[in-house]
Amino acid sequence: LTSLEKRSLSLFSNSSPNVKLSPQNKIFMTKIPFIIGAGHGWCATTPLHLTLACANKCSHQGLMKEPHFLMNIYDPSVWQWREPWYKRLVGDSMTPKWKHPYGYQSKYGYHNNLEEIEEFYTRSPNLQIYIKYYKRHYERVKHKFKYVHDFSNSNANLPRHFLAKIAPTLKKHFDIKVLKIFRDPTRRLYSELSQIYQDSKELQNSYSTSKEYWRSYLKKGEITPNSDYIGSFKSFNEHFSTISIVSEDLWGGKNNAQENLEKFLDFKFEKLWPN
Repeated sequence: LTSLEKRSLSLFSNSSPNVKLSPQNKIFMTKIPFIIGAGHGWCATTPLHLTLACANKCSHQGLMKEPHFLMNIYDPSVWQWREPWYKRLVGDSMTPKWKHPYGYQSKYGYHNNLEEIEEFYTRSPNLQIYIKYYKRHYERVKHKFKYVHDFSNSNANLPRHFLAKIAPTLKKHFDIKVLKIFRDPTRRLYSELSQIYQDSKELQNSYSTSKEYWRSYLKKGEITPNSDYIGSFKSFNEHFSTISIVSEDLWGGKNNAQENLEKFLDFKFEKLWPN
């Protein structure tokens, strides 16, 4: 036990009915149930996230599904992805209702929490801020949700040496379960490259269709980082309890995919979010 835990146990064993802990000084006696969604992008990560957070009271994301916080710790340049979302979050937090199909679920993260937004979207992220945010958020939602979660697709691309570095600290505070969802790799790659194509005028000038761009990519024998299913799974499974999910199985009712996920999370789903 740490000195803090010993002091906490002593306090509870010797306390009178009048002894109370303030929310600010609350000592977490157990590890926080925490889900890390580790991709893969274009494999139905959003329907899986919504299955947890909206279709069921399994887990809540806090400010947003994909904060990309851990990747920003690893690579400071990721701030360029996060800054537009930070500005959007600040704007959304000032409106009475967030205009989004499932925005009502985000009330814990938006209203009267500008200080948290500023802290969580710091230009100099560190692991202690990450831990503080999700532990505090769990205290808000623990009476309705079993877990809190970070479903950033960029988690799938965190390198093995970085996970080895942060895992011991994370596991001191959280009981972590990692969800990795996969999809037919050819279809997944096409979905990713199609979106890249749609967002790039340069590619549209070079290739007549997204399929042509996708075929050119295949001819080169290249894959994107999101395509490395095996390497990413091994990196996470080395440090955390990890489950692999095949999206076609989960929504197709095949191979006991839903039953296996429910057993892994110790949570029964009422329904799946449509995919």
